[in-house]
Amino acid sequence: MFATAKEALEYIQKEKISMIDLKFVSLFGAWHHLSLPASAASEKTFKRGVGFDGSSVPGYGRLESGDMVIIPDPNTAFIDPFWDEKTLSFICDIAEADTREPFIRDPRHIARKAEQYLRDTGIATHSLWGPEFEYYIFDHVRFGNEINRCFYEIDSEEADWNAAKIEEKNLGQYIPVLGGYHAIPPADKLYNMRSEVTLLIEKAGIPVSYHHHEVGGPGQSEIEISLGGLLERADSVMLIKYFVKMVAHKQNKTATFMPKPLYEEAGNGMYFHQTLRKNDEAVFF
Repeated sequence: MFATAKEALEYIQKEKISMIDLKFVSLFGAWHHLSLPASAASEKTFKRGVGFDGSSVPGYGRLESGDMVIIPDPNTAFIDPFWDEKTLSFICDIAEADTREPFIRDPRHIARKAEQYLRDTGIATHSLWGPEFEYYIFDHVRFGNEINRCFYEIDSEEADWNAAKIEEKNLGQYIPVLGGYHAIPPADKLYNMRSEVTLLIEKAGIPVSYHHHEVGGPGQSEIEISLGGLLERADSVMLIKYFVKMVAHKQNKTATFMPKPLYEEAGNGMYFHQTLRKNDEAVFF
């Protein structure tokens, strides 16, 4: 969104931003964040970063040497649509607190190294990636793993296991097992939610190819986005998962990207369209 920290700071002032949210990813692929009032943001924030305890993030640091910093990338800025206060969010790079050198296990740093390695080999000048996001939306989840019992229980308003449910009014519009591919309303009850997520994705500057109901009858959806660079699309993955989960939560539902949440139903995959290019020429046959 911004080429420089100066542009970001000018935008913060002009648009009367209240909060700054800084997000970074762990080795498990989970986002973490910390927030500061907009009045505390300065050029120093973008140059030297904000400190955090790396030893509390698995794989990032030892207790005796856990001091690290997160440095916001101005180009990743987006208005976070879920905060009550007007919030500008940034995806951050992770660096060592004493030297400000990139942390060698930071996934964003590894992605940059991979792209540079590709160029150094001479095989291609760049790679392009287009992920497809498959996920389930559930209405109720209950689970436990204890000394005396182990269980899980999931419910979805689309699932045909609710066909015999006794309630005030049962309209009978359910999707059979493995019958959800491109299902249409009223059986597809998630189209408005997918559209809301799609518009948030596009507002964040990520082009969307399409969205639809997927094979899984109890609430499986898919959103596919256009091709982009490795680091760019890695950031997009984190952002889109965040949008999906937050929109679901806002509507009193829960979203999961786990590979196989339901027995004998379709699993969630993350397929990637990918290509190597030498300038504008495709390297793959």
